[in-house]
Order: sequence, then C-alpha cells, then structure tokens
Amino acid sequence: MKTILKYDVNIQKTLILLFVVTLFMGIVTGQDFIFIILIIEFFLIAIFQYSLNLIKFNSKKYVQTDSRKVYIFLSTYVVIGFLTWLCIISLDIRDNSGNIKDIFELMIMSWLFLSPILIIQSLLISFFDFKDIHSKHHES
Repeated sequence: MKTILKYDVNIQKTLILLFVVTLFMGIVTGQDFIFIILIIEFFLIAIFQYSLNLIKFNSKKYVQTDSRKVYIFLSTYVVIGFLTWLCIISLDIRDNSGNIKDIFELMIMSWLFLSPILIIQSLLISFFDFKDIHSKHHES
C-alpha cells in the first residue's frame, strides 16, 4: 500500500494519459472496441482515484484540505448515485410517473460534468500531497 501511495501521482498521470490516447484512437479509428476499452479505462481511473482519496482522507498522515473534503463529498455523490442507478436497473424497478427516470437523467448529466473535474482535482490533490511529503523530508 505504501508503494501505491508513494507513486500515486505517476500512476494517475499514466492512467489519464492512456485514457487520452485511447480517446484519440477511438475518434480517429471509430472502432467500437476502442470505446469499450475507453469505458474500462475510465472506470479504472475512477476506482483508483476514489480508493486512493478515501485512504488518504482517513489517514492522519495527510492534511485534510478543503479540496480533499470537496473531492470526497462530490465523488461519493457520484459513486452512491451510480450504485443506486445500477440497483434500480438490475432490480428492474418500474416508475410509471417517470420521476425516478427524470432524477437519474439529471444525475447522469451531473456525472458527465463532474467526472473530468474530479479526475483533475484528484491529480492535483496527489501532486500537492507529493510536494508536501517531500518538503517534510527535506526539512528533517
């Protein structure tokens, strides 16, 4: 675990770069399997960043900045909403009034807006954590 936390900035940069390259390849080639790979990469980034930030959020070693708190709040909203949406779909819950459908359409739009912001925010948080830890090592 310490190794992952030590190299989290580089791992995140690599995953994001891989995502961008795959996105470019998908746009250029238009092949469907590349878009499937893109979705898998997106979820790998999301799972890695969310897990990493939860670990750091619950660790006394890392400063509880406002940025980290906002990231945890917004990403938890996305995760809980996504899991709820998956449950509703898998349980085949019917909503004759359309209220649930309307709510989830709005949530999905917010996820599309929040996702790139959360990806960049997580990378910045990790970058500043890296700088903070290295500056403490140089002071010692």
